Amino acid sequence: MPGPAKLLRLAPWLLPVVTALGGLLAIDVPVVALVKYSGYFGCCVVLPGVLLMRALWRSTGNWPEDVGLGAAVGIAYQLAGWALFTWLGWQQVLVVWPVLVLLGFALVPRLRQYWRLSEPQPLPMAWSWGLAICLTLLALATTQGVMADHAPPPHGIAYYPDGLYHLSMVNELLRSVPPQLPQVAGEPLKYHWFPNADMAGAVDITRVSPIQVMYRLWLIPVMFAGLLAGAALARQVSRVWWTGVLAGLAFVVPQLGYFAPAWPQVDLVGPVGLLTPSQTLATLVIAAAAYFIIAALYRGGGRGVWVLAVAVAVVGGGSKPTVLPILLGGVGLSALFLLLKDRRIPWRSVGIGGLIAAIAVWTMLTVAGSTAGSGIQLFAIAKFQPGYRLATGDGSLAGTGGLILPSLTGDRLAVAGALLTLAAFAIAHAGLLAGLGLSRSKVRHDPVAWWLVGALTASWLGLSVVDHPSASEYYFLRSGLPFAAAALGWLIAAGVRGRSRRTIQWLGLAGLAIGTAIGVWAGLLRASGTGSRLAQVGFLARPVLVVAGLAALVLVGWLLVRRRKGLAGLGTAFAMLAVIGLPIGTVATDAWSVLDARGSGHYGSVSWRVYPDEMAAAQWLTKNSAPDDVVVSNTYCRPPGALLPGCDARLYIVSGIAGRRTLMEGWAYTQQGMAENGVNGVKYFFQPSPWPDRVQLTEQVMTAPTAQLLDRLRSQYGVRWIYADLRDGPVSATLGVLAVLRHQDSRVKIYELTGP
Repeated sequence: MPGPAKLLRLAPWLLPVVTALGGLLAIDVPVVALVKYSGYFGCCVVLPGVLLMRALWRSTGNWPEDVGLGAAVGIAYQLAGWALFTWLGWQQVLVVWPVLVLLGFALVPRLRQYWRLSEPQPLPMAWSWGLAICLTLLALATTQGVMADHAPPPHGIAYYPDGLYHLSMVNELLRSVPPQLPQVAGEPLKYHWFPNADMAGAVDITRVSPIQVMYRLWLIPVMFAGLLAGAALARQVSRVWWTGVLAGLAFVVPQLGYFAPAWPQVDLVGPVGLLTPSQTLATLVIAAAAYFIIAALYRGGGRGVWVLAVAVAVVGGGSKPTVLPILLGGVGLSALFLLLKDRRIPWRSVGIGGLIAAIAVWTMLTVAGSTAGSGIQLFAIAKFQPGYRLATGDGSLAGTGGLILPSLTGDRLAVAGALLTLAAFAIAHAGLLAGLGLSRSKVRHDPVAWWLVGALTASWLGLSVVDHPSASEYYFLRSGLPFAAAALGWLIAAGVRGRSRRTIQWLGLAGLAIGTAIGVWAGLLRASGTGSRLAQVGFLARPVLVVAGLAALVLVGWLLVRRRKGLAGLGTAFAMLAVIGLPIGTVATDAWSVLDARGSGHYGSVSWRVYPDEMAAAQWLTKNSAPDDVVVSNTYCRPPGALLPGCDARLYIVSGIAGRRTLMEGWAYTQQGMAENGVNGVKYFFQPSPWPDRVQLTEQVMTAPTAQLLDRLRSQYGVRWIYADLRDGPVSATLGVLAVLRHQDSRVKIYELTGP
């Protein structure tokens, strides 16, 4: 029986667990599914990962950090098993893979020691409570915010297309390795699909539906592990326990707006999100990979930690194309620092850098997709910022244009608008920029400081030069969050070292309060205006000038009082604390501004509405068809029935909800589709299909079917089913003669092609 002291140390961690479970139950997640998935994640992911980490390297000295880092190792191990078992067709017994680890560590005497902490190094209870509160807020914001807004089928009526696209990949990864493109049967899937494969492995073991795993169960444990891994990284580099709590705060603040009832219901802004599972997993693995790499290079790690670093880096490369360039930036700059400092080649850094580069090449050739249509343009991210187009007159399409943002080569007003837009962007992301101050701090002689500076530099370079048609360059910054949080914490810790607890507490409160106040003022003045371009530039200038003016006043005030109050030498720490406070103020202001706005409480979009008969038909198809069956469907896009002009080719009813391969469904996110971005001045969403022959075949099947045509579909493409939606165009009555009508619900009919 654990003693009272151990139970007391466990108490903080029960709070986020109970909150997460309660939040999921409140949005109608079945108890059985919760029990199954909780057991799966604990016993098949976390526990094997922790045991492997301890055996290959060591423990961190405490369970929470071991769980965060061990989850990343466990996911890497689980993905290897998923790939092997799915390739062999043994998916139904995938549970054997994690059980092998558990049995090995239970039966081999030499391995039994790793079940417990051999050298405990408990952290203060304030650390435990601080991180537990961060996790609790994250769980509440996620379950009662964006999850509640995005009800999974069959309860909702509109689904943001990215979610159904990811769901289509989960279904595909249940059946084949290497996977096919579910929207274009027979074509290879080119996307960073490792998060979806991780979900598929969970479905194989738990037998919980892919919809429940994707929309409800997968996100929170991975998100929790990411926060714990980020906190472990912050403590590792600074060697100060409370920097982990600051890292947890950095994770949580962007999500807090989801407590506002009418907050924008598409979660594409925070560090983790329901609709961007690739970024959620990337956040976990990039923090864990960095932890292991730094341990291998600068913290006395042995060979085993190199294995951990490489394994987790592979998962990072298959989760988001931004991960490995950022890790290379960290390794490269720290290696350059050592080369200049010691006048000799740092071979360990060269070795691990070479391994990461090789992994990057392999993943780019195999699993890293969604990069088509991208180009190089300096500061292209400005095109996606509020007020930019009206102020500069630059209407160029993202992913097109020259090497420099067009407005920077325009007239004076355009240049002013562009510079103000970029300045506002830098202020809004000051927390991701301020960590570069490590290069001028008291710890700049430590190669780990240059490692973090290199990672942050790579993040900002990626953001500044890549021009993606849907602003995916922004993921460079989001992937850099763990390093920014660790760098900020280290700067503050170095600045307050040797000061009394009372001084640190007052400095912390003052810095956070002033930063929050500045953020509130900037948020109150941030608005888009109407009228001339000059007026638009004025609207852009107001928050930037206010922040600059208030920062100048704070600086003057600090210079006047620092010597009188004994605050000399604390300026950097105070500034970093104010930077942490900025987003608290802006998020609070944004949330306040929408409190009176009317909201349905659910994500609503006429374009992305899935009608009840469409839902019922998709579910019928799931139950009555084989996983490998191919379907002809006219559900390409929304609005219904539109091809061109006006077709947004991101609809995934059959490949997503039904989980079946299609001859042709929404093609927007395919590499071939994205490569057409900008043709005739049209965004890739609205480009015609790169497979016009398949579109033509589908149209012929729906409007003028013949026996020969259906025979061709069966023999050439393996088609067995026809999903005909009258909203998306006319359907010939002849289909009922040539094929067998198996299901009809209002405006949707499903036919089966029978025969040899």
